[in-house]
Amino acid sequence: MAPLVAAQYGVFSRDQALGLGATKRVIGRRVATGRWQRISANVFRIAGSSPSWRQSLVAACLAWGGDSVVSHRAAAALWELPGFRPGVPEITVPRERRRTRSSGIVVHWAPAIPPPDVTELTAIRVTAPARTLIDLASVAPRDVLEEALDDALRRKLVSLPRLRWRLDDLGRNGRSGITAFRALLAARDSSSAVPDSVFETRLFRVLRESGLPKPVLQHPVSDEQRLVAIVDFAFPSARVAIEAEGYRWHSGRLRWEHDLARRNMLTALGWRVIHVTWSDISSNRGALIQRIQKVMTEANGKGVRESQ
Repeated sequence: MAPLVAAQYGVFSRDQALGLGATKRVIGRRVATGRWQRISANVFRIAGSSPSWRQSLVAACLAWGGDSVVSHRAAAALWELPGFRPGVPEITVPRERRRTRSSGIVVHWAPAIPPPDVTELTAIRVTAPARTLIDLASVAPRDVLEEALDDALRRKLVSLPRLRWRLDDLGRNGRSGITAFRALLAARDSSSAVPDSVFETRLFRVLRESGLPKPVLQHPVSDEQRLVAIVDFAFPSARVAIEAEGYRWHSGRLRWEHDLARRNMLTALGWRVIHVTWSDISSNRGALIQRIQKVMTEANGKGVRESQ
């Protein structure tokens, strides 16, 4: 049993023990002597193994049967999507399974999950990234869902074509949140860049909701000879760039000098650069939009005068 238990974070089921040669008497004796600790009616932990969140996920799936799978917020935390942290085990169980009370576990009932929607991560049976995001649409706020979506796309955990394929298959079942998730996918283009961080996703949302023209993400700016910079957001016709600073200014003198030279080169090419911080989008959003609108108006006016 040692390899099995090691792969399952120190836990195993009664059926697994019986399948490897244990008898009911052996199980009872080892529980009585404390070598095996009972977690639930049919799941045990080897004494001395450290309890952990991952252990609790495996134990939850074992308690509900081998075709149960970690899903929703627990799956998002396992995939390390932003906005989700280890917490209460959350699993999806086939609808035909006999329903019982389950303390400390969030259980979702659904038809048997098809093979394309299941994988293993750190030896834990979990919903694949596309299915995880679709499930999240029914339990997570739209803003949090959007940030998780962009993170999964940025890390190449999933692609837009695969998401749309799985959504076409699963969205016919009357799932909650599908309309909102379709809208998020519709706003993304396979040929366009993905925001480079959660901060950029939030800034992109602010820009999108402000009534400004849709900016171009990760826009390259070149002079006649070479690439000068790739700006976070750009309005190319007005030559206005928006840079999501985050904590960039705190990364040392060399970085500061590089950013200053970069900005000077952009300015020399006729670009106006607006730097945006977390504070701008969290508590000064109105002032930020007014500043961008003013720069856009000035830039457009300058372009008209130059063309005359």
